Amino acid sequence: MQYLIKTLEQKEYEGRKYATAFVKALDGTELTVSFGDKWGEKLATLEAGQSVEANPWQNPKNSKWSLYPIEDKKPSSGANYPNKTASITKAMDRKEKSIGRFQDDKEFSIMVSSTMRDAVQLAIAEIKDITTLNTLEQDILKWRNWLITHWQIDEKDVPPFN
Repeated sequence: MQYLIKTLEQKEYEGRKYATAFVKALDGTELTVSFGDKWGEKLATLEAGQSVEANPWQNPKNSKWSLYPIEDKKPSSGANYPNKTASITKAMDRKEKSIGRFQDDKEFSIMVSSTMRDAVQLAIAEIKDITTLNTLEQDILKWRNWLITHWQIDEKDVPPFN
């Protein structure tokens, strides 16, 4: 809101500069207000007869009015904002690739462990008597190679184990 400064008195208290003024708003409201250190360098340039754009605030404890300057909105991240966005985008791309590799490794690990488990079970099921126990290792490898070559994951060609 616009305020016309009718009278102004510059003051200082404990090293802090402030001003008290009698102002009139455009709607005709007249107030005795204070201008605090939020005004910064502008405080020294204020004078009677000048018009200022400000937000009024009434202190709930003592009912005194203050005027605060309307500040221009500035970018929150400053001049480096585009660079920060680019670095965040790069980090997200790296993370996405890492997750993709992890998922590929996970699928392969599941495939290997499942085929090994099933190969052992099939080889044990084939044992007819204790004399064929000596060929158990070859039977496990035979079944593992068969299972891995017949595994259907995204129709990938997976070479048999050696």
